[in-house]
Amino acid sequence: MENLKQDLELLYELQDYDIKIESIKSRIEDAPALIEEKKKDLELRKQETEEKKKSFVALSSLKKEKEAILDSKEKAVAKHSLELNSVKSNDTYKALLLEIEKAKADKSVIEDEILELMDKIENENKTVKESEFELKESDRRIKAEIADIESSAKKFSDEIAKIEEERERHKQKVNKNILDQYERIREGRDGQGICLVDGESCGGCGMVLRPQLINQAQKCHELVFCDNCSRILLKRQNGN
Repeated sequence: MENLKQDLELLYELQDYDIKIESIKSRIEDAPALIEEKKKDLELRKQETEEKKKSFVALSSLKKEKEAILDSKEKAVAKHSLELNSVKSNDTYKALLLEIEKAKADKSVIEDEILELMDKIENENKTVKESEFELKESDRRIKAEIADIESSAKKFSDEIAKIEEERERHKQKVNKNILDQYERIREGRDGQGICLVDGESCGGCGMVLRPQLINQAQKCHELVFCDNCSRILLKRQNGN
């Protein structure tokens, strides 16, 4: 009776090529998503830097507004002070004094607000510069990472071509009928058409195998398939 042990071992070796190819293809397929993720990260950092710049500009604009108001208060104090010398009514004199005091009080509040804004602007300016420096470094690093991903994808493509050539040579050693069944099964089983018997279980799906199947797989007189996943079973002498 024909023994298929050698054919199955050759088929299992062929599957190693297929697994390597699929693994590398998966990494190539992941490359665009990784690149897009890197670009989004960079774009997010740019947006964060722009928001900090906007905050800095807003604070600077507010400071200018406060300075304009302060200037108007100072002019009001100077104007009313001059008017004191020319008023003839005591009530008018008192009213002008009140206006002057009010303008001075407003002026004091605005000066404090400007000083507070100056501190904020200084801190914000420092934050913007740090963010711009970090963005520049991130831009350099992320672009280098993207270039590495693209370069790796190219190397992976070359590696696949080499493995496929080796697979094609190895395929010639495999029994065609067995190979055809393997290819058919592999298409619907995540690229795996043959698996080892793992103790009393299928090494592919983990299902516990009937003793009869294990015994048949041990003898290698015919192709034996898992009842659950339909993969070809290979039983090795060492118990695997």
